Amino acid sequence: MYQWDWEKIMDTLHNDITIVDKHGVIVYINGALEEVYSVSKSFLLGKTVDEMEKGRIFFPSAAKAVFRSGKKETLIQESSTGNKVFVTATPFFDEAGELMYVVCCANDITELLQLREHLQTIEREMESMKEELDKLRNNQSLTEIPWSSQAMAKVENMIRKVAEIDVSVLLTGESGVGKTTFARQLHRLSSRKGKPFVEINCGSIPESLLESELFGFEPGAFSGASQKGKKGLVEQAEGGTLFLDEIGELPLKLQVKLLMLIQEKTFYRVGGTTPKKVDFRLVAATNVDLLEKVDRGEFRQDLYFRLIVFPINIPPLRERSEDILGMLLSYLERFNQLYKKKLVIHQHAIDKLLAYAWPGNVRELENMVQRLVLTVDDGVIMADDLPESILGKQQAPLLEQTNQTLPQKLREVERCMLHQAYKECKSTTEMAKVLGISQPSVVRKLKQYKHLFESE
Repeated sequence: MYQWDWEKIMDTLHNDITIVDKHGVIVYINGALEEVYSVSKSFLLGKTVDEMEKGRIFFPSAAKAVFRSGKKETLIQESSTGNKVFVTATPFFDEAGELMYVVCCANDITELLQLREHLQTIEREMESMKEELDKLRNNQSLTEIPWSSQAMAKVENMIRKVAEIDVSVLLTGESGVGKTTFARQLHRLSSRKGKPFVEINCGSIPESLLESELFGFEPGAFSGASQKGKKGLVEQAEGGTLFLDEIGELPLKLQVKLLMLIQEKTFYRVGGTTPKKVDFRLVAATNVDLLEKVDRGEFRQDLYFRLIVFPINIPPLRERSEDILGMLLSYLERFNQLYKKKLVIHQHAIDKLLAYAWPGNVRELENMVQRLVLTVDDGVIMADDLPESILGKQQAPLLEQTNQTLPQKLREVERCMLHQAYKECKSTTEMAKVLGISQPSVVRKLKQYKHLFESE
């Protein structure tokens, strides 16, 4: 009765239980084995594990592994049906220490292995999707402005490359090209993105206040100073990014302190005697030629070389006219949504805008679109709605103009164009690029019309 109860209990187990004696003969099998190996008890009982292994009923034999090692063994078998079976074989010894039986407990893990393979496939697919998303994200503009030119693609690529490298970056370019926007995006892509982004315009703060704004001051450091003292912007940038816009306007006195700050990451508050340590990433920007200022003695050469570690020049809008249309439509959509309007722009107006030189660059374009959306009431922005600076002065018919010969008229046009370039450009090299002539030609023509400029 006890023997019957024991076998009955064993047959209720979901595990495949096989007992092999010391001669390798199968002496007991529970009911679960038939499901795992697809063979009957009557066929297996009395067979040896050698026969089962040779017949590939189960392979390799866990019991044989125990006979060889004399200790518990675990392995994965493959049944004759192709199922994968996880088997643990445990030896049992008599009082004399001789091996009497090996009890093998098996679990069919075919479905688990299939599930694992399925999960691995999903993980590979997800990783592939992540890579695709990263590629798409990298191909997207760093800003909301839809650039399409190769020049801006190069700028964005350089921003991405330097973002994770903790070096000083100098952004150069004309006023309004978006230097501040790119400085913010550089910070956002860097490892310091969770820390402060502190911006200061070196040209907008009086020299007498700039030092205390940058470095802070100790209590009572000067007349009218707070008795509590004040943290400067440098301290506020701890762990983050310090953005110094219009760095070329920094007074020579402060250039010395900034150089020490960059080199040593230490500074003194105004009125202080104890140096303070600070950790930040410096990004500077300028719309002037710093090297020319160095030559004129207006900017320290050693500071210049500290700033120029990784220069990025952002080209003016007139040099990448292919960007104008996309930016124009993007700003129009943004301000339409902001002011709840549905304005569109006429093709004639677009043609005028595409032909314009945009001396104020991206900032001028953005401000103009905002002004148009605010002032135009009808559903279409016409060419007549554009500012006079874009339309240009209306000229009278040729026959109604003053009696001038063609050479005289050509010289007048040349003088006007040269004069406009002289006012808008910062060097003769830039004038040559704008006018489409050589730099020596610009110098020669400036001498030719010098008396006209001096008379103004």
